[in-house]
Amino acid sequence: MTHSPATQWSRAFLGELYAWGVRDVVVSPGSRSQALALAALEWERFTDGDLQVHVVLDERSAAFRALGLAVESGNPAVCVSTSGSAPGHYLPAVMEAYHSGIPLIVVSADRPEELRGVGANQTTTHEGLFGVFARTISIPTPTADNGGHLASVVADCMDEALHDRRPVHLNVGFREPLSGEDPTALVIPERAASMRVYGAPESVTLDPEPGTVVIAGHGAGAEAEELAVTIGAPLIAEAVSGARFGPHLVLRYREILRSMAGSSRIQRVITLGRPTLSREVWELLSNPSLEQYVVRRNAAEVPNPSGTAVIVDYIAVSRPATKEETIQWVRPWVSEGRALQEVALGEILPAAPDIEALESPTSAARAAFAKQEMDVIRRPVTREALALAVWEATWPHDRLVLGASRMVRVVDSVVGPKNITVYSNRGLSGIEGTVSCARGVASAAAQAGVTGVTRAVMGDLALVHDAGSLMREPGATDHSRVHLFIANDGGGTIFDSLEVKNSAQATDFDRVLYTPQDVDLEALAQAYGWDYVRVSTMGQLTEALASTASHLLVDISLPRD
Repeated sequence: MTHSPATQWSRAFLGELYAWGVRDVVVSPGSRSQALALAALEWERFTDGDLQVHVVLDERSAAFRALGLAVESGNPAVCVSTSGSAPGHYLPAVMEAYHSGIPLIVVSADRPEELRGVGANQTTTHEGLFGVFARTISIPTPTADNGGHLASVVADCMDEALHDRRPVHLNVGFREPLSGEDPTALVIPERAASMRVYGAPESVTLDPEPGTVVIAGHGAGAEAEELAVTIGAPLIAEAVSGARFGPHLVLRYREILRSMAGSSRIQRVITLGRPTLSREVWELLSNPSLEQYVVRRNAAEVPNPSGTAVIVDYIAVSRPATKEETIQWVRPWVSEGRALQEVALGEILPAAPDIEALESPTSAARAAFAKQEMDVIRRPVTREALALAVWEATWPHDRLVLGASRMVRVVDSVVGPKNITVYSNRGLSGIEGTVSCARGVASAAAQAGVTGVTRAVMGDLALVHDAGSLMREPGATDHSRVHLFIANDGGGTIFDSLEVKNSAQATDFDRVLYTPQDVDLEALAQAYGWDYVRVSTMGQLTEALASTASHLLVDISLPRD
């Protein structure tokens, strides 16, 4: 075989990444990137699968797969592409990672410098491709002499990905031969030292005070719940926050905030994560008269629409709130939320049959029980009932992925407290890549020994938009379980709730906004080797939630309204 500096560099590069804790490499096929792809497989074998290679045909799907892998594992995932248009397909996922604070490393193989800008085949400008969303580090032409330079480059990448929680782009100009022989044995290198000197985190110490509210948005985590309890504040936690539990949780928070519009009861707001699901919360954060603090989650942007918030890395509490302080301020919020939730659930779910009637001595009573039971089983599935059923079926050993648009808002409005792991692409709230992200989450969870199922709830357009991500790698040793629950109402019904519904002509509205679809989802599932079930009743939904299938697509028929 021919000696190839490209191969030697790629093997050393991936070794440095492995030393830093990278365990997932997502590869899309291409000629210019062959050395990286083949080296990744070498490392997969060398580490007995501790470093895992995921082969995904389409680069957009690949990047969202990496996004899911990174958000579940907490480590950067690496995307490898060839030259030309290939890395451009990474842009949506890179943007989402930037706004969500998810570590992502993108590696694009490029022509050497002498072949750029001269009309060479499959060549374009890669540097700066991702604009502000990822810093580009250029490797003009890898050589056999890696020295300490490569270790420092990787340390720089990992510093930015792990500390700043931002994507990083490496553009590598490979010169032919693009792959070949490297007799050097693989050795896991010692981890290079960090490139940066970090200052002390910015913090603020607050006293418990009545009038304080804790807002937990996307990615807030359990820290928000702990802070609310310690400081004695009501907790307004989105379903995607990772903090939707605990004694201070306020259910039906939208209704409560609307009832308090213009009230002086709220004096101070502490925000963790990025709230995106309600206008009521955003209006609250837009009020410049409130004392506001935001806990920073990444180096990109923070939720500070008023422009007056104090931005910190963490919040300390001078002393725990007393029981009396907590009861006086928090209890009314929690009690009102629970009362509203009880009324709402009574409207969403049918009343349970009287179990005592089953043992009644009269046949009429027993028959009435049987009819009530069948009525419950045959009751049509609604969006609200779907949200509740999937939420209740999900436990700490499972994972839940919520697609953007209508269903994530339905889930947020109806579900109760539960300490489970929930993900959603809320950085930019786009519907693209939902299937890919869910599969990445499932793969990383399985790799870490999590035994449950990853359920993803999304609309039909989100599925169709990402249909190519259903493709499974033949012979892959991925033991993940993924169940997709598709709220199929024939199009984008979220637009029905927006102002444009009343301003546009019905036919125009349907064509360019609602965008009706009639894709045969059963045929789609079968084409990609997924199990399929069609659901229209609550009994069928219950059966689907109990499925032991590996990869399952659940098609839930819903009306448009």
